[in-house]
Amino acid sequence: MPLRAGRRAIAVVAVIAALVLAACTDDTTAEPSPTGPPYPVADIAPLEPALDATAPFEDHLAVQIMRTTNMIWAWSELTDTREFAQYTQYFDPAREPDLRPAPPQYRWVSIGPAPQTVQSVTDNPDGSIVVRSCGYTTDEVSKDTGKSRDYDNDQRQGILVDTTLSPLTEAEIARLTDLGLDPPALWVRGNQTVTGDCDPSSATVQHFADWREYAPIGHYS
Repeated sequence: MPLRAGRRAIAVVAVIAALVLAACTDDTTAEPSPTGPPYPVADIAPLEPALDATAPFEDHLAVQIMRTTNMIWAWSELTDTREFAQYTQYFDPAREPDLRPAPPQYRWVSIGPAPQTVQSVTDNPDGSIVVRSCGYTTDEVSKDTGKSRDYDNDQRQGILVDTTLSPLTEAEIARLTDLGLDPPALWVRGNQTVTGDCDPSSATVQHFADWREYAPIGHYS
């Protein structure tokens, strides 16, 4: 074979090899595999007693998701961790800067979500939903001893709060789906206290069953 023809043959082979290699390394056709939840699913203790399901607005999806979110938040505070799948599933990462843990000097922790009664549910034109509730702080225990906290009358006063929820975006749904988690229909986007008096005395006070088995009493970070 003439030298020039041999060089051309080698060049052709090199081009073909390069094309084959590019096809093999092209990751645009690769299907990403689910990565799985970043943290294990927590065995969250049930709340006692049960809520009155016939109370006004309790059958509304936004109210149910708000209560689920509040329960998960209370569980994260009680167990001193956010590293469980339900937290990832129900909490908008954009809220993280506002979800600061209690400062180290605050030596009390709730053994259940803050009791609250729902006052109204408002559907907005943009698809968001605002749940107005009346709640208060109760059933906190010492992080050091587990002893129940005594409250004064001011701490029993009701506080009106507007909780805004909205549907998840396509990107948020895709993220949870890729993690193997079922996206909820709504996420809580924020809470805002509002002016006005309210009576929280009819709110059901719930606590996690056998909460002492899960609370790191004496060992909170």
